[in-house]
Amino acid sequence: MMFKRKSRRVPSLNTTSTADISFMLLIFFLVTTNMDIDKGLRRQLTPTGKDDVQQSFVEKGTTLRLAINAENQLSLDDKPFPMDKLRYEVENFVKRVGKRHLVTVSVDPQASYDTYFAMQQELVAAYRDLREQTALRLFGNHYAALSQAQRDKVKDDCPQRIAEQYNGKGEMQ
Repeated sequence: MMFKRKSRRVPSLNTTSTADISFMLLIFFLVTTNMDIDKGLRRQLTPTGKDDVQQSFVEKGTTLRLAINAENQLSLDDKPFPMDKLRYEVENFVKRVGKRHLVTVSVDPQASYDTYFAMQQELVAAYRDLREQTALRLFGNHYAALSQAQRDKVKDDCPQRIAEQYNGKGEMQ
């Protein structure tokens, strides 16, 4: 006996529109998401070149030596120093020595980036405060309100002189 089988059709979903919707959602999130998360230190580095290496001599009293060891401890002129007082110490040092000052920084490779970054933030804050005071003294106006020529004069009167030393072992060169 022969039975006639009825062929059943398997229902299918139209997935074309699903791919289109997924693509549109991807584009939407790429366009609306903020991916500008720059973090770091804003510095103008000197150009590299083997011919322009200059050796300079610095007077002993014009140098402030900062170091961070592997245990994340800050030292100032080889003596332990608290991070929260660094800004005021740098300000006083620069005021005392003037344009001839030099701040040297040495960081052990095992030190944490957070400690290094905190030290750099204190240095930046010290120079910002010094330039603000210089702008008020010279021009009677805040640094942010000065013209570019006036800002250049303030930067010339209060240069940011920071030298970082690193030889791969965390020792001063």
